Amino acid sequence: MTPAPSPPPARRVRDAVNRLMRRLGDVGTCSDSYNTAFVARVRSPGGSPRYPRALEWLRVRQHPDGSWGGRIDLPADRLMSTLAAVRTLVDYTDHIDHPDCIDHADYVEDGVYTDHADTASPGPSGWMAAALRRGVGYLRSSAAHGFPVGPHEPIGLEFVVPELTRQLRVRGVRLPPQAWPGIHALRQEKLAGMAAAAAGPGSPSVRYCMEVAPRTALAGATTALQSPGGSVGCSPAATVALWQSTGSARALAYLDELSCRSADGGAPEVHPMEAFEIGWSLYHLARAGLLPSCAATRLGALTGELDRRGWVAFSREFPVPEADTTAMTINLLPHAGRAAAPSLALLLRYEACDHFFHYPGERGASVSVNARLLEAFSCSPGGYARQRRKLTGFLLGTRAADGYWLDKWHVSPYYATAHVSFALSRSASGASALTATHHWLINSQHADGSWGIGGGQPEETAYAVLALDALAGCGLPVPPRTAAAAHRYLTPFLDAAPHDFAELWLGKSLFTPVAVVQSAVIAAVHLSRPRHAPAAGG
Repeated sequence: MTPAPSPPPARRVRDAVNRLMRRLGDVGTCSDSYNTAFVARVRSPGGSPRYPRALEWLRVRQHPDGSWGGRIDLPADRLMSTLAAVRTLVDYTDHIDHPDCIDHADYVEDGVYTDHADTASPGPSGWMAAALRRGVGYLRSSAAHGFPVGPHEPIGLEFVVPELTRQLRVRGVRLPPQAWPGIHALRQEKLAGMAAAAAGPGSPSVRYCMEVAPRTALAGATTALQSPGGSVGCSPAATVALWQSTGSARALAYLDELSCRSADGGAPEVHPMEAFEIGWSLYHLARAGLLPSCAATRLGALTGELDRRGWVAFSREFPVPEADTTAMTINLLPHAGRAAAPSLALLLRYEACDHFFHYPGERGASVSVNARLLEAFSCSPGGYARQRRKLTGFLLGTRAADGYWLDKWHVSPYYATAHVSFALSRSASGASALTATHHWLINSQHADGSWGIGGGQPEETAYAVLALDALAGCGLPVPPRTAAAAHRYLTPFLDAAPHDFAELWLGKSLFTPVAVVQSAVIAAVHLSRPRHAPAAGG
């Protein structure tokens, strides 16, 4: 039987856009080890796992070296995810024979003697002892070899690692006494920075990492920290901690909803995240000229938030001002039929001495956030000259020698480089500095047409194509063979499943915002399509 011919590329792009738009705002992120580990700890009244699929998710996704975490081997992600998973397994193995990495004893938690005989249950323990042994072995090896603190650190690293290490030690897990001293030093630095910024319990990083706060702090902050939908900071892990400390029915209902919507039993990095998902996805489509008329409703929701509060967070459930989604919304205003310039003053609240911050008290400035703000301020060429100079100087000062950028929210240089290219290509002073970036992008393409660290990835390839398209607009052309190879590589990913995209984004663990990645791939396939024009370049 002769197979049916594939639809033409233009139709495949249109179909992909239509599929994306049908669910945009409710696609969410892939499941990750860190949050799944916390959700797996939730018990029913009889002591059995309330979410047994979460435990099964952990069972099948432990790496051969004993760790948990994303497919990209980022040490900080593997460490935090493994600490969380081992912490969960220790609870479930309280009443089975402990492997030799555990001292079986009652323990003290937050200064209170605790006997688990009334709360623990054996659970489905057939695989757990071996998994626990391998997980603790990985942690010991990590501690013995030290931990290189680098540019890509999960949110809350400086709080999560010390606290989970403490909890494991009081539960009898034998870890080296001086494990990960560099991370403990970061904790002191973060606390000092938060004090200087007057960032209290309501700050984004604290709210988002409440799972490692003292239980007394959670018990006294229920109404202040819980969103209308029942979560704490839209974080499954933080919400588990709230439920364990207070028994909040709304927190449990939020976790039940996550379990019902999970395709694989795992828990997401964050939920909901509708504003982020809508904003970034529509922005990608708009750059390729693919914004459909049905996008008007979603754009209206974003601009409505901006008008109502003067800022937009990644979700309406996250009640803390932040610069990133606010700037992205302002960048989308022209596509909603509104001028961006009147809203630019809203961004001045995030201005620091030599850059703009994402949120108060953050440790380390974000390249992509500052690029997004520069792009927004460029909407007013006659105004905000001082801010544009500051942002341009910051971005040029953080560029690597080869012409690329790195960002704290994404492990790939192609993400940061794309967003800086979008911003700098809009100004004469910035565009003149992008020649090295253009060379780096052209020369780092792999033989199969992809781009990516440690081998090609569709998401990274999409960002490379989008960056090159921006640079082409300021006189740096894309060689036809470069575009053709990228197009051949990317086109099959128009029909990819969510798990086909590696986790490259950094929250408390590596994760994939599925719709955002899909939109970037769709836009890049369209932009790299063959053009009926005279050949230029190589």
